[in-house]
Amino acid sequence: MHPARQYICMYSMKCQVCKGPASRNRDGWLFFDWRKELDPPTWPEGAVTAMPPLCDAHAKMSRELCPRLGKGHFAELRVKTPRLWGAGGTHYRLTAGGWQTDEADVWAPKGDTSLRALLVSKLIRELRDVTVIDMR
Repeated sequence: MHPARQYICMYSMKCQVCKGPASRNRDGWLFFDWRKELDPPTWPEGAVTAMPPLCDAHAKMSRELCPRLGKGHFAELRVKTPRLWGAGGTHYRLTAGGWQTDEADVWAPKGDTSLRALLVSKLIRELRDVTVIDMR
C-alpha cells in the first residue's frame, strides 16, 4: 500500500481500498488482521496493525478475490477502540562510516526515542475491545 494512502486511511479511519468511510457499527470498525511477531498472547485483543479498516463492500470483495483470505490466515474483526499506537518505517543510525539503515521494517510506539531516526512509512493502530466476526 502506498505510504500516503496508508497514512490517510489509517489516520482518518477510511477504507483502505476506496478511501470512503470504513464500516462501523455498534461493535466497532471493520478490520482484517493476522498474527504477527509483536502481537500479545491475547490476540486479536491488543494486536497492532498497519492495515487500515475496510468498508463492507471492499471487505466482501477482498474475501472473494484474495487467496490468503480464503485460506484462513486472516481474522475478520470489529474493533471498538482502534487507538493510534505508533509508526513503522526505515530506521537510520549514524555510524563512523555514515548513515546506515536497518534491513527490517521497524515498528515503534508513540514516545519511543527510535522514532527520531525513523523514516515513517506507515501508522500503526492497537486493536482494543475486539470482537471476532464471520461475515460470510
